[in-house]
Amino acid sequence: MSRPPEPQKKEELLEKCLAAVIETGSLDSSINVIAKRIGTSGRMLVYHFGSKQELEKQVIGLLERRLRDQLWLFEAATQNSDAAEPLIKMWQHLTSKQMYGLMKLTIEFNQRAVQGDQETRQFLEQANQEWIEALTKMLQDEASAVMLLHLFTGAILDYLTTGNAERGEQTIRTFMKMRLNNLLL
Repeated sequence: MSRPPEPQKKEELLEKCLAAVIETGSLDSSINVIAKRIGTSGRMLVYHFGSKQELEKQVIGLLERRLRDQLWLFEAATQNSDAAEPLIKMWQHLTSKQMYGLMKLTIEFNQRAVQGDQETRQFLEQANQEWIEALTKMLQDEASAVMLLHLFTGAILDYLTTGNAERGEQTIRTFMKMRLNNLLL
């Protein structure tokens, strides 16, 4: 008879895995390499997560929740200012040095979906829907929220391939200005 899973231990392992993945900026390590990096065994990770793919999904899911929470913190801190400010702060956070590995990781995950991994596609569709809901709540307009999600996605790819973070920030500012002036939707 096996012992029941320990939710607290699983959460602790997930946090350590997220930190390791952020440090390396990659999901390509084997489960045993990840386990060694965080000071546990591959068997322990399989016990708590079932598979490497499930571990990866939970790591990316945790990352996505944290980023949405960060957006709400930025919005709360800039409550009575320009509507673009929380989005600019989010962009500056995403393009900070400590987030570089994380941004590479999100692109890698998207690449898996492009290559036909249906489970990853479904997971990313759900994550995108959650982002659209969060941005719709912020902007009070779903069409603008979808456009902003696409803007951020493209700007992150541009930033990772060119190193130019200012171009993404300017695009966000222009988008918000055009939206404010009713030039969009």
